[in-house]
Amino acid sequence: MSEKCKSCASCGMPLENKEDFALGDPSQIYCRYCTDPTGKLLPFQTILAMNAKQFEESQGITEEASIRMARDILRNQPAWKGLGV
Repeated sequence: MSEKCKSCASCGMPLENKEDFALGDPSQIYCRYCTDPTGKLLPFQTILAMNAKQFEESQGITEEASIRMARDILRNQPAWKGLGV
């Protein structure tokens, strides 16, 4: 991935194409999956559950392991860092 590739400040997803961004707007700092239809950031628990499900399905790991993995990744993202999540 290019060093200049933006990533979602909530989940870390690469934001490479216009449609990857919240509202299809490249000035947004979040991806389309981490926001509601108005571009507002979804609650941490919602994003945690979405990411954990993705890890569980794509990596074939247990639900418990996928939740741990998702939490470890999310807690280091700018949107959640320092919030004790």
